[in-house]
Amino acid sequence: MPFKTPSANSVYIRSVLPAEKDENIKRILDYADRNVIPVLLPETAAFLKQLVYIKQPKKILEIGTAIGYSSHIILGACDGHLYTIEADEKSFYKAGEFFALSGYKERVTAYLGDANEIIPMFSGKFDFIFMDGPKTRYIQYLPYLKRMLDKDGVLLCDNVLFNGMVSGEADMVKKKATIVNALDLFLRTIASDDDFITSILPVGDGVSLSILKDRSENSESVASGGNYTAKKEDNCL
Repeated sequence: MPFKTPSANSVYIRSVLPAEKDENIKRILDYADRNVIPVLLPETAAFLKQLVYIKQPKKILEIGTAIGYSSHIILGACDGHLYTIEADEKSFYKAGEFFALSGYKERVTAYLGDANEIIPMFSGKFDFIFMDGPKTRYIQYLPYLKRMLDKDGVLLCDNVLFNGMVSGEADMVKKKATIVNALDLFLRTIASDDDFITSILPVGDGVSLSILKDRSENSESVASGGNYTAKKEDNCL
């Protein structure tokens, strides 16, 4: 499986975690392996599953569907409805195939397009947001995601330590400087925001976990129903 080079801690954790038993998820992992497609690291997937199981969110937003691996982790741990965004057309339709095979299609509303254009169009509230999209955009998305989170909502962001380059554990690769600097700014911004309770954890490639403190605004509902649609009508599934 095409994982990043793991630390000794990660190697040990992966040796302890039980083998995947869900046939739908195994199908996705097999496809990712055969096509050299990066997916969520095992320890991060376990952490995501645990958080979703505890929170039991009803409305979830995912930024970065890819082929639907993390989507399946989320959907399998709760009975909520998932709204997910993917920019790559091939990945978008492959994820749609996996959702159909798994029987999840009615619990998914998917958007094909640039999250930078789609996210500002949302007006409802979500109680769980998982961000695993373009790393330089995390800081740009943050104001919108903060507005979209319901009280006590969870924002989980992946790859925030970026191979140890953000923390300085690993030397920065020059061509990755823009990503590293953007992630550093994102982490410093969200960690210093008093409206959030934030932890930065060395799970997998690093995750930030933020909980939005209780606010007085009334939550709005997101449109319900199962629609796997593209951003443009002529790209609908």
